Amino acid sequence: MSAAPRLSAADVEQLAAAGISSVEAERQLALLAAPPPPTRLARPCRLGDGIVRLEPAEHAALLEAGEAATVAGRLTVFVPASGAATRMFAPLLAALAEERPLRLAEAQRLAAGGDAAAADLVRFCRHLRDFAFAEDLGRALAARGLDLYQTIASGDVRQLLETLLGPEGLGYAALPKALIPFHRYPDGPRTALEEQVIEAARYASGPKRACRLCFTVPRGHEERFRRLAEGAAAKSGVQPRLELSHQEASTDTLAVDDEGRPARCADGSLLLRPGGHGALLGNLERSGADLAVVKNIDNVVPDRLKDMTARWKKLLVGYLTSLQAALGQHLQRPLRVCGVVPNQGQPGGGPFWVRGADGRLSVQIVESAQVDLNDREQRAIWQAATHFNPVDLACALRDPRGRPYALGSYVDPQAVFIAGKHHDGRPLRALEHPGLWNGAMADWYTVFVEVPAETFAPVKTVLDLLRPEHQS
Repeated sequence: MSAAPRLSAADVEQLAAAGISSVEAERQLALLAAPPPPTRLARPCRLGDGIVRLEPAEHAALLEAGEAATVAGRLTVFVPASGAATRMFAPLLAALAEERPLRLAEAQRLAAGGDAAAADLVRFCRHLRDFAFAEDLGRALAARGLDLYQTIASGDVRQLLETLLGPEGLGYAALPKALIPFHRYPDGPRTALEEQVIEAARYASGPKRACRLCFTVPRGHEERFRRLAEGAAAKSGVQPRLELSHQEASTDTLAVDDEGRPARCADGSLLLRPGGHGALLGNLERSGADLAVVKNIDNVVPDRLKDMTARWKKLLVGYLTSLQAALGQHLQRPLRVCGVVPNQGQPGGGPFWVRGADGRLSVQIVESAQVDLNDREQRAIWQAATHFNPVDLACALRDPRGRPYALGSYVDPQAVFIAGKHHDGRPLRALEHPGLWNGAMADWYTVFVEVPAETFAPVKTVLDLLRPEHQS
């Protein structure tokens, strides 16, 4: 008797409605059943061996080239901004999930005993006034008949967290990270989205002060994104060409349970999950950009620090266009110049020389999830890295004749991510597409350039907003 099909007719119909072919679904299930081998590191990239340092004597010419590209209207700023703020507030959500009453005194006692989560909670409460969203929280508490400072003094942590994160209050846990206030100014707080727009205005040049901005956004938030972005652009004196796009349902991926069967929802339908930032490669291609700066939504700084960031963006773009000119008709694949910062112990990926299945070496941005860190040799290479990937890319997306590259042709389809997840309390193995700046760009012409650490100021958790670079 033949085995039952892994996908039923109803499954195929569901997949088709999402724009996913049954062939693609079976390919994903095969990858989940037999994951590709881990990436094989040869050595870390270092200065002079895969990483370029732009000497001060070169800066003037490169800045002029970067300026020329922006004046000519060639530059697009592409920012993935559809991610929720859930991870940003994970330490606070974990505390809120506890059933027992939340009191600051109890958290202080646990923190004194070495409880790291409690220490985070105590730090958050002690510095609550220093966050740019403190005034918004005060107004939300006032709507409940409460006073912010009295609530802090009383030690009622649950009331604070429910008002900040819950749907009856500000609802920050469910908002896109782009819409969370990051920095405080005399005229009010600015969200990460607004800071990105005002930063991009520093790259804009020419008599029209025009700037093209492409954000990926979650469905249902388009109007708020547009209103905030256009308001920020007006403050900076720039005429923005704002374009919003969505992570398409056709890029969702399958997961399997601990027995290797397709994971399902309670109604029996297939559980389809967002396919990670690699799913946005199509958005980047559909943007039609000539040159694109790609960066993370949470890597922004206040106005007092923006000049250095803008200067280095123009340097990267200028270096990109100089490479384009030097390669000329020999450039037959997409080109990217990736800024990398000296490693200061940040979690995440970095630049490495990688040995492919065919034995060839290439430079790649590699994440820890791609490497077998149980292999002593591979772990030693990983730990010897001198630089870190801040996601600071300048990309050339058209060939020497001005035709856009088909970006999907340069993906390493084996460079998928398979991660352990949970759904309704059940463990799952979930698949993500090759990362946007990892496997999705594996066959691009890649150059790494060292950039100052001061240009990298990510906000991965809410407590990162207490770092000096994010404070007034």
